Amino acid sequence: MNQKQLAIIGMGTFGKEIALSLMDSNFSVCAIDSDVDIIEGLKEQVTSALVLDTTQEKALLEAEINKMDTVVVAIGTGNLENSILTTALLKQLGVPHIIARATSELHERILHQVGASMIINPEREMGSRLARQIARPGFLEMIALPGGICIAQLPLPDSFIEKTLEEIEVRKRFSVNVLGIQRLTKEAMEKQKQNDARKEMKRSDIFMGQMLGLPVPGCDMRLIVNISPSQDHFKSGDILVVMGREEDIKNLLES
Repeated sequence: MNQKQLAIIGMGTFGKEIALSLMDSNFSVCAIDSDVDIIEGLKEQVTSALVLDTTQEKALLEAEINKMDTVVVAIGTGNLENSILTTALLKQLGVPHIIARATSELHERILHQVGASMIINPEREMGSRLARQIARPGFLEMIALPGGICIAQLPLPDSFIEKTLEEIEVRKRFSVNVLGIQRLTKEAMEKQKQNDARKEMKRSDIFMGQMLGLPVPGCDMRLIVNISPSQDHFKSGDILVVMGREEDIKNLLES
């Protein structure tokens, strides 16, 4: 299978983080910016790096950007006109999957109209995530269901490490069902030991891939379901996937 070809346009903080995270996940990434100094500083960290004015159709064609499977338009907030024009040209040139960064609702609507396949608003997304974490400290993610029930991702309480569901009696003590756990793969654990300073990158790589609607090669975490109540032991670093009332899940988190 051929490796997917990705281009990231706009190497500000946001675009650079996408490019480097995808490189860490073994994607082929072409980084693009109009600033020579930025590209010079990045060219050793990505598959290829181009100094390019992406508002010029001829420049896009000469760089063969139309042959990319996915292009992310990560142009910053100070260049909305360039963001819109670049997105429109990519659509015109036949790029199959265009992901564009929006900074406002109006910007988002315009990007949709000119051909973006997917819109992301990192400021809004991170603001929403922060608000959820402030409102529900300890919860990694939560989905509300009818009837006051929710599904949540939680960091494993220290008291659960090396114990089984049967030993902890989660359902009996907390009225919460454990649907599964997310656990780092063996390869990721080894990589984490070798490069402990970047250990938090693993989960951010997965999140970035999901946010962009892309598969993550060699995904560092796997979901384990059908946990044996008596045989499977929880490990340090596990993430619990649970279902129950929010109040009951909070009690579990605080155990």
